[in-house]
Amino acid sequence: MLLNKFYRRCLYALCIVLAPSFAVSQQNGSRQAEGDFNLDLTKVLQGVYFQDPLGIQLANRSIPLEGVIDPLTYVLGSNDLISVELDGAQKIMMRGVLVNPQGDVVLPSIGAVHVANLTIPKAEEKIKEQADKVFNNSSIKISVESPRPVIIHITGGVPFPGKYLALPQSRVDQAIYQSVTSGNRDLTKSVNNSSSFLGSPEYSYRDILIERMDGSVIEADLVTYFRTGDFSSNPYVKDGDLITIRKLSREAPKISISGAVKYEFETEYKKSDTPKGLLNIAGGFIEEADQSKLLVFRRSVSGVERIEIEPENWDSFELLPNDRVVASLNRGVDKSASAWVYGEVETPGNFPIVSGETSALELLELTGGVTKNALQSAAYLTRNSDQKNSIPNDFNTDLLKRTSDQFLQGLEYLDAETKISQNKVFIDLDDRAQLESLKLFDGDRLYIPRDPQTVFVFGQVNNPGLFPFTPNSNIPVEEYISKAGGFALSADKDRVFVIKAGNSTWFNPSDTELESGDKIFVDRLPVEELNALRAYEIQRQQLRNQRTQLILTAITTITGIITTYLAIENFRRQ
Repeated sequence: MLLNKFYRRCLYALCIVLAPSFAVSQQNGSRQAEGDFNLDLTKVLQGVYFQDPLGIQLANRSIPLEGVIDPLTYVLGSNDLISVELDGAQKIMMRGVLVNPQGDVVLPSIGAVHVANLTIPKAEEKIKEQADKVFNNSSIKISVESPRPVIIHITGGVPFPGKYLALPQSRVDQAIYQSVTSGNRDLTKSVNNSSSFLGSPEYSYRDILIERMDGSVIEADLVTYFRTGDFSSNPYVKDGDLITIRKLSREAPKISISGAVKYEFETEYKKSDTPKGLLNIAGGFIEEADQSKLLVFRRSVSGVERIEIEPENWDSFELLPNDRVVASLNRGVDKSASAWVYGEVETPGNFPIVSGETSALELLELTGGVTKNALQSAAYLTRNSDQKNSIPNDFNTDLLKRTSDQFLQGLEYLDAETKISQNKVFIDLDDRAQLESLKLFDGDRLYIPRDPQTVFVFGQVNNPGLFPFTPNSNIPVEEYISKAGGFALSADKDRVFVIKAGNSTWFNPSDTELESGDKIFVDRLPVEELNALRAYEIQRQQLRNQRTQLILTAITTITGIITTYLAIENFRRQ
């Protein structure tokens, strides 16, 4: 009877605690307040529909937490919000229980239990000890509803040392962010941080010391964490941690890894650095690397030593301050090299080559040879513009202009020639010796156009266009011009050229044989000559006018003299 009375009191107290948790009333005709979730699934589910406002409030927090809490290592403290499940003769769930500033949780009928500085299993044991005084054979399970923020202390060479409030489940990078950037103590400002502060060489981010309240000391290496994702290098902070960040001088020892690795870098030296550790931070080797060794270059009294490290020693070799680790390239055959062939070949496409060794003739043989429709005289080869080990400043027009004494027109002509000629390689498919000597490189492209069986006539002709070409016909250039309607009025008949297909070489008609694909160009009278002619005609007309005016002036003067003389003579006679 006494036990039943006790249970009734417990249930009454529990109802007071959990009353806000019932979002759907089971009473017929009840109304919910405005804004509540107005959905009753009791009849549909044939059970009890329960909505937990506390869970919804916690889930709607704007601040996310990383990962999940480990009950074996998490230490309870003031302001932790927990739930306590008591399973005995009757099951009791107590949610929203706060660990008060004394480190106690106050439970109905059980009383105050001190749980601060205890892990969750230890706290469960302590609550069970006290609950067993009231309930027989009870079991206790604790869940953390909302972990408390943690207070950390940051010291050392940072610009904003002091006490900071960090989010629960914060790692070192998030905890120290404000101390090296703005010093803002707002808890929400450190959520969306990045690795941007690592760009400052003033502070040691590879040797961060963390002193725990239990006396233990651990380290954080944020460079390793951000480059490799190693969480052990960026541990969670705990309440009361003292984090020390050293300030680095300009002369602080450094270490680097470069060469055939995915990410070359230089960073501060750390005593535990090994070649393997640096290789991991660098993201490992690139495919072209010689993975059989790593080279360490070390300055000594006698000069710079070159030390070759075998793979079995990468994890044990002790690096010294200012050592430089270099991964060498494998100078073997580049198996990924290829060249492209387009146009009139039996099998156009992309073909494997040995860069710098495969010849153009071998490439053509891989395609099965040219077709009968190919215009071999117009074939050309273009180089890959991203060649490794190419000539420095190759076709760097800005550099050529800097050392040139040409006028503006000459520099404009230089730009035009550069755009036309860049990356183009002369090739003659009829010259077997030249094809054998021409070596290909990765990314080269060979173009073999189709024979159009036409000649293009353009420039100062009346009807420019394409005209059929008959092989071995020996039709003169003048006849093609006649087919194009003859010379236009502004044509310069002394400046007619044949532009060869493929290499675009200009010839006088008498110096070459017209072939399919060639172009006939009729030039016009130069604009400069026309302007000069117009200026000459104007000057000539002006001079003629001046002479005429001079003659008229002279006649007028003579006439005046004669008239004056006659007048004087008449006066004397009178």
